[in-house]
Amino acid sequence: MREAKLTGPDACIVGWAHTPFGKLEEPDLESLLARVARAAIEDAGISPAEIDAGFVGVFGEGFTDQGFPASLVLQSVPELRFKPLTRFENACATGSAAIHGALDFLAAKRGRFALVLGAEKMTATPGPKVGDILLSASYRKTEQDIKGGFAGVFARIAEA
Repeated sequence: MREAKLTGPDACIVGWAHTPFGKLEEPDLESLLARVARAAIEDAGISPAEIDAGFVGVFGEGFTDQGFPASLVLQSVPELRFKPLTRFENACATGSAAIHGALDFLAAKRGRFALVLGAEKMTATPGPKVGDILLSASYRKTEQDIKGGFAGVFARIAEA
C-alpha cells in the first residue's frame, strides 16, 4: 500500500470581515452576504476583479426561499460575474467545508484569490420552524423524535 503524504496547501487569509454575533437588522441572507463580501475584499487590499472564485457556506435552504444562495454575492459584488461561485453545506461544518473548498481550489492552482463567505439568517424564522430546519441535518428516520430536536441529538452524543 502506498503511503499518502499529507501536507497543507500554501494559502493564507489576506482579508476578512464579519458581522457582530446575535440578532441583526439585515432582513435576509442576501443582505448579510453583501455586508461582509465587499468588506472582506477591501480588507484584503485587492480589487474584486482579482477574485478568482467564491465559496459560500449556507446550511439551511429552509431559512431562505433562494435555492442557489452562492449567486446572491453577485448583487453586492457584480465584478464576480462569470467567476465560479459554489455553495457548500455540511450541517455544523458548513463554514469549514467552504474554507476547505477554497483551499482545494488554491492548491490545484486554479486561482490566486478565493472569497469565502458563510451566513445564515435564522432570526426571521419562528422558533419551532428553526428547530425543524436544524433537525434536517440529522438522520430523521431515527432521530426526528428526539426530545430537544437537533440540540437533543448532540446531548445524546455528549452522554455517550
